[in-house]
Amino acid sequence: NTPASASMPIEDVATRSVAYGIPGIVVDGNDVLAVRQTAAHAVERARDGRGPSLIECKTYRHRSHTERATQADSRPHDEVSGWMEKDPIERLKETLKTQQGQLTNDEWESIDQEIIRLIDNAVTFADASPFPPAEAALEDVFAE
Repeated sequence: NTPASASMPIEDVATRSVAYGIPGIVVDGNDVLAVRQTAAHAVERARDGRGPSLIECKTYRHRSHTERATQADSRPHDEVSGWMEKDPIERLKETLKTQQGQLTNDEWESIDQEIIRLIDNAVTFADASPFPPAEAALEDVFAE
């Protein structure tokens, strides 16, 4: 629950890329299209053999840090609600609907319902799956 500003003396994690000799890019993590464009550029750069990039997507955790019912969310209500207004999914929906005219309400609803169906299917599959053996917890954790 510690804010980043209290645990590091720099404003942008991307600044740390300088120590590795790679570009560090800060992008609005609530702007899906900006993140996509930034990631596409970094992928292109890497595929061209120019190495990795560090992309810092500035965003906000809308929900409490933990799902424990006894853990109260100590963040101010105004802070959380202010960030909720920048919700990346809602911003993308509005961009595609109003600014680009690429999506109707019915199309968005269809996409939304398909996502819910996929999640429900994944949860059903997980609930029906057996627990892995205890020794599997250490697989692929340590190098030989």
